[in-house]
Amino acid sequence: MRTLRKLLFLLCWILLWAGLRDAAAQGRILRFVYCSDLHYGLEREFRGGRATSSEVNRAMLEAFPMLEKAVLPEDGGVLAGEAFGEADFVVCTGDIVNRMQAGVQTAAESWAEFERDWLGALDVPLYLVPGNHDISNAIGYPKGLDPGLDATVAAEIYNRTMQPDTLRSAATFDYSRDKVHYVVDCGGLRLVFVGMWLDAGMRAWFDREVAADSLTPVFVFTHDPPNADTKHFTNPRGDHSINAADRFENLLADTARARSVEEDAIGNWRELEQFFSRRPMIKAYFHGDKNYCEFYTWTGVDGSIRLPVFRVDSPMKGEFSAGDEALLSFLVATVDMEARRLTVRECLWNTEGRTTVWWGSVCSISY
Repeated sequence: MRTLRKLLFLLCWILLWAGLRDAAAQGRILRFVYCSDLHYGLEREFRGGRATSSEVNRAMLEAFPMLEKAVLPEDGGVLAGEAFGEADFVVCTGDIVNRMQAGVQTAAESWAEFERDWLGALDVPLYLVPGNHDISNAIGYPKGLDPGLDATVAAEIYNRTMQPDTLRSAATFDYSRDKVHYVVDCGGLRLVFVGMWLDAGMRAWFDREVAADSLTPVFVFTHDPPNADTKHFTNPRGDHSINAADRFENLLADTARARSVEEDAIGNWRELEQFFSRRPMIKAYFHGDKNYCEFYTWTGVDGSIRLPVFRVDSPMKGEFSAGDEALLSFLVATVDMEARRLTVRECLWNTEGRTTVWWGSVCSISY
């Protein structure tokens, strides 16, 4: 059964790869939907009552088919004034589930809800990476977890994305070994997925697998922003453990250059800046974690780069949309493969009539 499942998965990837290459060859448009931080296990106020994460996520998923006929704004971007059409794929960059604290259900229960809602609803590929909540459930957290460790989600994301010969379970998942990193080749564009950030291990993998081709543009998808939260790095103190006193979460392989979680991890950020400056094929960076829509340029610590960055909202923990449902959004991207132009638009999906979507911010780049 596992062999058949793996063969079917590989066949789907081959067909998608061939289709994307064909699209590029014909100068067609690549379309995708980008979201993050679903946080299964939480509740929020939504549409006049208290709603579960499953209810909110299903409502967001109902907006995806609306995109087929939704006319994009006349903003000068790719496909401006035309219908978006059908997405080629969907990306979700982690925090599929919430950390197991304060009565939150187990990661296994949350993953089961995610599988039911998402994997049964989408008829296009779904690309995933893990987030800090997904991994903390597997390795521990400074304040502790209740119930204890549950690596179900980390293992399931690893199995789904990496397709190992030996599938991982909650009992056999090992975060020091089982890293998510993969490439989708679109023919003239490479999509690079890394979880949770381009730390030293991920950068070494990138150089082995991607950097030899310096001509093909790359879009990076990961959970953390370029200036990743200091507490996500490995504890530089004592025995380097996850503990309540130091409060480092050991989610990233790099040891924090800062001695305290209250300090900025400037040294670590500078290493990433230097990595980007030597790899100009990286043209765009997509991330979640901070839970609001923002299009910005990351210049690094020393101002040596200008990297276009796209941050996306969360349906459950949006910094602004948590208090104003009208601001709930995901991102839609259109890529002109021949002209090498990317347009990312904020899609406001919780509209009053719920029969169409509205448009917010927009950003176009040439790469």
